[in-house]
Amino acid sequence: MIVIDPKNSRRLKRVTERACLDWREPDTFLEFHPAFPETGVRLDFTFNWQKPTEIASRIQSIMPPDTAGAFSAFGWDAVNVVVQGLVELEERPNLVKLTKYIEGGIEPVLEGTLRRYYERTLGSGWRELPEMKKLLHDAHRGKLKRPSEAASADLLAFVAYYEHHVAQSQRHKVIDAQVRTFRHNREHYQKITANLLPVLSMLTSGDLGRSLSPEPFDADDHRPIMNFEKIERAGHVLYMCLDSLPDPSVATAIGALALADLAARAGMRYNLGGYRRISLFVDEVSNVINQPLIEILNKGAEGGIFTTCAMQTLADLARRLGSEAAARMALGNLNNLIALRSKDRPTQDFVVETFGRTAIHSLRVGLSSGADAHLGDFSSSYSTQLTESFEEMVPADVLGKLPNLQYFASVSGGRIIKGRFPILDPDATAPAATPRPRPVRELSPGQAP
Repeated sequence: MIVIDPKNSRRLKRVTERACLDWREPDTFLEFHPAFPETGVRLDFTFNWQKPTEIASRIQSIMPPDTAGAFSAFGWDAVNVVVQGLVELEERPNLVKLTKYIEGGIEPVLEGTLRRYYERTLGSGWRELPEMKKLLHDAHRGKLKRPSEAASADLLAFVAYYEHHVAQSQRHKVIDAQVRTFRHNREHYQKITANLLPVLSMLTSGDLGRSLSPEPFDADDHRPIMNFEKIERAGHVLYMCLDSLPDPSVATAIGALALADLAARAGMRYNLGGYRRISLFVDEVSNVINQPLIEILNKGAEGGIFTTCAMQTLADLARRLGSEAAARMALGNLNNLIALRSKDRPTQDFVVETFGRTAIHSLRVGLSSGADAHLGDFSSSYSTQLTESFEEMVPADVLGKLPNLQYFASVSGGRIIKGRFPILDPDATAPAATPRPRPVRELSPGQAP
């Protein structure tokens, strides 16, 4: 179970803790809070992947959208070049490494990759080849053009040898991409990655960097390192507070990255088969919704991910996604709707549309009688009129007057329900302290709420 709570609700956290205490094994409950990293776990959102390109796609999903898509596409390519290079060097990518090599330059990765390539293709004495020795001599004497200050003399010689003495058929696509980035104008490269670097900086600054890019060999950090696969296999309950009130930008980035990683995990479950149920709860969904969450809503149920989203108004979702049409598209992927009290008219209209209309029968009965002037003479009449009209199953004004915890629900199978939630007290010690829930009543066509 994964609970994403942007605002850190104490009641929701305590209810989750109490449920774990009552029904699960010890140490089931896990917590993550950006403001209190020392009390929670470390999360690695780049641990699970089947193809290196998946990591670039996750980072792209949390980048701010641009009109033409060119900056987003280049950001994906910049991340992918670094990831492919790290994989070639048998290093596990993480957010800190990505930030380091995108912001500081690809040079260390390229140099390590070329060393391995020459060792594998030219043998152990590759530095003694005449062409390589000449290039190394020229590079150390400053005769080779230096694209950036971070490039060492050895790297200049290695790149020059690769460009001029390695046949096209023997070249490696990963190295080609790194050389292309290495030769790219540095100033222009920084401009076109302007959308990418702020996002990476948010996720790697201070203690947050050590929490989201955990170092397993750090002997001074005893916090457990978790990822969604470990959480799933061990049956943990992860409560993620995003701390959106004081730091909304970072909260949005963390939530979006977590959802992107979970969507990738859903894809792995599709490919590999064999999974246990995952329950995902997203509170204040308008703060974190992105394309991966919509993909989870659209396809996740078959992969065993069952999602519950809580939100205030349709306008919040429309502002986040850019239009009311996009908000309605996202909501269309949810099977069940539970509506508590709502004052927002567009939200009320959406709920009323979901519940649909029903036939209302009206019966009018007329009875009249009268007496004439003569005793014993009288008259009477009786009439019955039955009319039918289609009205909303739940009127909009009723939604704005619901008492606390009372709701209308449209659930799978087309059932319409009126009910009330029980109040859960996580600090109660005796089971009897929890009040009995009020019976749920199902509405039939034509029946008033």
